[in-house]
Amino acid sequence: MNLTVVVLAAGEGKRMRSGRAKVLHEAAGRSLLGHVLTAIAPLEPERTILVTSARRDEIESKLDAEGFTEGLEFVIQDPPRGTADAARIALDALDDVGGHVLIVPGDTPMLDFHSLRALALEHEARHAAVSLMSARVNDPSGYGRVIRDDHGRVLRIVEHRDATEEERQVDEINASVYIFDLERLRHALGKVDDANGQGEFYLTDVVELFHNEGATVAAYRTKESEVSGVNSRSQLAVASAAVRRRECERLMDEGVTIIDPATTYVDATATVEPDVVIHPFTFIEGQTVVRSSAEIGPQARIVDSEVEEGAKVSFAVVVESSLGPGSSVGPFASLRPGTRLERGAKLGTFVEAKKAHLGRDSRASHLAYLGDAEIGEGVNIGAGTITTNWDGTSKHQTIIEDEAYISSDTMLVAPVKVGRRAATGAGAVVRDDVPDEALAVGVPARIIEGKGNRMPPRKVEDKDNEGGQPGGE
Repeated sequence: MNLTVVVLAAGEGKRMRSGRAKVLHEAAGRSLLGHVLTAIAPLEPERTILVTSARRDEIESKLDAEGFTEGLEFVIQDPPRGTADAARIALDALDDVGGHVLIVPGDTPMLDFHSLRALALEHEARHAAVSLMSARVNDPSGYGRVIRDDHGRVLRIVEHRDATEEERQVDEINASVYIFDLERLRHALGKVDDANGQGEFYLTDVVELFHNEGATVAAYRTKESEVSGVNSRSQLAVASAAVRRRECERLMDEGVTIIDPATTYVDATATVEPDVVIHPFTFIEGQTVVRSSAEIGPQARIVDSEVEEGAKVSFAVVVESSLGPGSSVGPFASLRPGTRLERGAKLGTFVEAKKAHLGRDSRASHLAYLGDAEIGEGVNIGAGTITTNWDGTSKHQTIIEDEAYISSDTMLVAPVKVGRRAATGAGAVVRDDVPDEALAVGVPARIIEGKGNRMPPRKVEDKDNEGGQPGGE
């Protein structure tokens, strides 16, 4: 099928009471409009026309950030005068293009590719002038009703405001999703008037025009959840819950264990691989990637981060950070942007890190702040350690080399470097660099050569010793 898509995104959304365009409000990490564009993409349309209000720049900027602007063509409907007027503006941009046009609303985030394809197949099979999508719902209030004759043929669509009491009892609603024969739609739009309760040009009027002309009007009925639009904050909450539920079901079908989908929040933009286990009250947001065999939660929030194979995160917040294979975060840890844990590294209870890089098998098991820090392999960070990276004017870096041993309550006053297999005494305030295998003790710390880390050299393949090491964890 030679198919063009038109997305109607010019609605003002007054009931949202928002300074943001309605279609840009998000459900499960993606804009409402972004969800619609995701649904239509597999149809591989020849062209996609987006009808916006005068807020085109705002909408285009958001879609660009979400990666959707390639191949989109924008036209402006200003002032908004109804869906038929929006369709006319879009068709004007198509010149003499023939074939068929799919018209969809930009505020239906549960719209599904499979239903769109089924609608297209129905349209082709029936050689219809128009094929519309509908659904039977428990509460049709506010929606246009699909009116059929005794033989089930579609006669017309009546908007709720213009419907009689008898027509309002009909529970089959119009989803505002249509496929038209382009040439026939061009001719029909010129016959649509604004003689209705809202004084607008309704695209739904074209359905009755085609029926009266004896043309075929086809309909494809889908699920209620799929066609629910968003016109208020409460409807946005309902739609968001539905999108999240769909994402959880998809992930479970793909081999992810989700202990309690009702309390698991995974954005549609996130990637979660098979054999991941997700515990309750977990939030996986943005462009986060969780690799196979990782374990997330309970009560974890991960934003725009990567969690590699076998890593564990519990009761923690991880933002714009990267966790290597077999690493561990939490409980009650906070990883701020720029933090990287290599294989087997650990940030434990009440540890905060920012722009910190922990080498393989290094650990800060509890009560530490690591900011602007480059930490080598096999390093032990004792409880109460702070990298004092801020001097009141600028940030400075702390470097801790392989197998250094930082004892409890050490203050590392940046910029400072602790050498390989060096050590600090408990409560030391280290202002100057500590040479390899030296010991820094006291306030301010003095250096004792050759008295560094006395622990046996640590093998990086050793498993985490939860019992801790003397004087550190």
